[in-house]
Amino acid sequence: MGRAVLMLVMLMTVIFATILISLNRNIGGVPKVLIRNQLLKEAENASDYALRNAIRNAGSVEFLQTYLSDGFFVDELSFTQSYLNYRIGNCVIDSIRYSYVNSQANYKVRSFIRASLQGVSVSKDAEMSFNYPFLTLGSSKPNILYLEMERLTLFPWLFKNNTRLPDSSGNDYQADTAGNTILSDTVPWGGAFSRYCAKFDGRNDYITVLPQIDATGVDSINTDLSFSLLLFAMIDKNINKNNQGTLLWIPSEPLINNMIQKPCAGIWYAKSDNKLHFAVTQDNAAKDMLEVKVAYTPTAVVYNWVFFGLIQLFNVFFYEYPWCSYGLTYNAGLLKAYVNGVLVGVKQGEVNVRAYPSLHGMSMGRKDIRVSGFNNNDRMYFCGVLDQAGMHDRALMDTEMKSWHNGVMSATLIKYIRD
Repeated sequence: MGRAVLMLVMLMTVIFATILISLNRNIGGVPKVLIRNQLLKEAENASDYALRNAIRNAGSVEFLQTYLSDGFFVDELSFTQSYLNYRIGNCVIDSIRYSYVNSQANYKVRSFIRASLQGVSVSKDAEMSFNYPFLTLGSSKPNILYLEMERLTLFPWLFKNNTRLPDSSGNDYQADTAGNTILSDTVPWGGAFSRYCAKFDGRNDYITVLPQIDATGVDSINTDLSFSLLLFAMIDKNINKNNQGTLLWIPSEPLINNMIQKPCAGIWYAKSDNKLHFAVTQDNAAKDMLEVKVAYTPTAVVYNWVFFGLIQLFNVFFYEYPWCSYGLTYNAGLLKAYVNGVLVGVKQGEVNVRAYPSLHGMSMGRKDIRVSGFNNNDRMYFCGVLDQAGMHDRALMDTEMKSWHNGVMSATLIKYIRD
C-alpha cells in the first residue's frame, strides 16, 4: 500500500511539474506575442509615413530634376532609393522603390521596412498608387515643422520613445504626446492626407514640440518677419467647457504672468464666445497682440457625452464629419486668418515689426503656461482630432493657402495596392 501511494505521489508530481513547465512556456510567450503585434503596427505606420512622403517627393520639382533629368520617358521606369539606418522608433526604412508607367493612373511606390525589439523581428513591404504629377502637396509642404500624426502610441510601458511623432519637414523636431493623447485610424481616410490623426479629450491631452536652440540663441521655429501656421482639425461641438480649445500655440514667455496669454503665434476656438481666434504678438515696445476673431460653429461629434457630461465615449464614426483647415500668416505687421483655405480676417499692426521671438517650442492641444496659480481651464485644452500641423518660413499667399487645403483634401487620389 505504501509503495502504491509513493508511486501515486511521484506520478502526480511529474504531472504537476509538466503543467508548470507548460504554463511557464506559455506565459513566457505572451510578451513575444505582444511585441510582435506592436512591431507589426509600428511597421505599418512607418510604411504609411514613408509611402506618403515618397508620393509627396515625387511631385516636387527638386525630385524631378534629380531623378528624371534625362528627359521624357516612356513605358516603365523604375528605380530604388536606399537609406542608411533611417530609423523611426523601432523601425528601419531600408528603401523606397518608385515605378512609373506612362499613364495618369499607373504610378506607384513601394516601401521596405524592418522592425525589431527584444529579439523579435518583423518585416513589411507595401505599395501605394497615385495620380501624377502630384504637385500641390510637393510645392506647399511646410518646411519648418510638419507633423502628420503617423505614429500609433500603444503600449508606452513596453516601448521606449513610443510617443514620438516624426517630423517630415526634414528638420527632425522632437514632438511627443502627453496625457492620454493617442493617434486614431481615420480609415476611410476622412479627407486629410494621413492614415492617422491625434485625438484629444479636452482634459489633459496635448503634444509638445521641443525647441532647437542654435549657437546664437535662436529657435528655428522662428516667428520673425514672415511665417505661416496651418493645420487640419475637427472641433467637438459637444464640449461643454468655455475653455475649449487650443489648436496651435507658440508661447512667448510661459513663465512671465503678463505674457502667458500672448503667444508668439496661436490658433484656438473659445466656446465662451463661439469664435475662432488667430493671434500674433509683435516684438515692439508695447508687445501688441494682433488678433482676428471669427464667429464659428463646430459641427463634428468626436466624443459622445453621456451621464451629464461626466463620461466621454470616443465616436468611432467621427470620420463622417468634414475636416476643416485653419491657418494664419504674418508678414511684417500684417496678420491674416484662414478657414478651409479662405481668407476670413485681417489685422494690421505696426509695420515692419517682427513677431515675438520663439524660444519655447510649440504646443498643440493646450496653451503652454508654466507659472503657478493657473489650472487646466486656463490652458484651454482642445477636444477633438487634429492632423497635418505645420509651419512655413514665409507668409503664404492666398492662392497657396487654398492650394494647400485642396491638396490635402485630395487624399482620394491615393490608394493602397497592397498593405
